[in-house]
Amino acid sequence: MKDFTQKLQKIFSNTGDSELKKYSYSNNKISLEAELFEGDILNIEFETEVLYCKNIEQRSPFTIGYFDCIKLSDVVNVENNHYTFSGGFIEIMKAQKSKLNLVFGLSIKDNTHLITFSNSAILLAFVVNEKNSFKCEIT
Repeated sequence: MKDFTQKLQKIFSNTGDSELKKYSYSNNKISLEAELFEGDILNIEFETEVLYCKNIEQRSPFTIGYFDCIKLSDVVNVENNHYTFSGGFIEIMKAQKSKLNLVFGLSIKDNTHLITFSNSAILLAFVVNEKNSFKCEIT
């Protein structure tokens, strides 16, 4: 669904130098709050079963970063309706660095996008399904 990717990329294009204020994960839902550069607040809530979270020191500049949305079928190989990997050591390391390794073996039907929050490295990454309900709004 192109609308999902475009909508999130448009919102996320405003997140450069955002400060991650809080995040929580409970009952297969991740909730995040980030203060945007202009002082607006971005509230995000997604259903997810797959989550990567680096130990984030809760002070600036460690909480400063940006959000991104990656459509998995555009960047990951698919075989038998599941995301697969092909390549050698270098490709494995690139997949791990970008957190695409989180989706290997997952069904393409239930997992469509990878959402990340990054600065010099990816701090948070989670896999979502564009068909599930979500909240992503700037207030």
